[in-house]
Amino acid sequence: MGCSQAKIEPEALTPDDARIIRETWKMVGREAYGEYGQRLMLRIFQKCPDIKSLWQNSRVMNNTNATTTTAADDGDAPNTANRWKIDLRNHGSKFFNSLDDLISAVDKPDELFKMLHEIGIQHKNYETKPEHIQAIVDGLNHTMEFGLRDKWTDSRQKSFQRLINIIVGRTNRALTGDEK
Repeated sequence: MGCSQAKIEPEALTPDDARIIRETWKMVGREAYGEYGQRLMLRIFQKCPDIKSLWQNSRVMNNTNATTTTAADDGDAPNTANRWKIDLRNHGSKFFNSLDDLISAVDKPDELFKMLHEIGIQHKNYETKPEHIQAIVDGLNHTMEFGLRDKWTDSRQKSFQRLINIIVGRTNRALTGDEK
């Protein structure tokens, strides 16, 4: 089962969207980035399983460049399964930190688009495909709904959906080289 593409809405956030996004984001809080990030990554892997192997291969390749240690030197290190969970949580936390940066620019389209272009170029190096970026739409909505529960209102979901559509659209443009 692969990923599916959703329709991307026009690239416009209203001042009300920006306000709602910022207010909602404050509810998440930095201390939850790891937990939310891990949930997001697991949801993405559930909805688009081919990303898991791409992500793991990239992680393994990056780790092969690190200095190797002997088993005796690495006695306190967690086992491979635990390392994977830690890496997953760290990557998810990194995603939420990046989202925090993007949210700080929701009312500055030029800055926001530049940041998204850079993210797209970076992920192009990891052989990320547009459908992989699309997988964050469901994952983020699921994560925010789970974390914020009854505070995840229709208006908050709609404002975040518009932001995520911009993220997906602009990042995909950088991935595909279609910068129109």
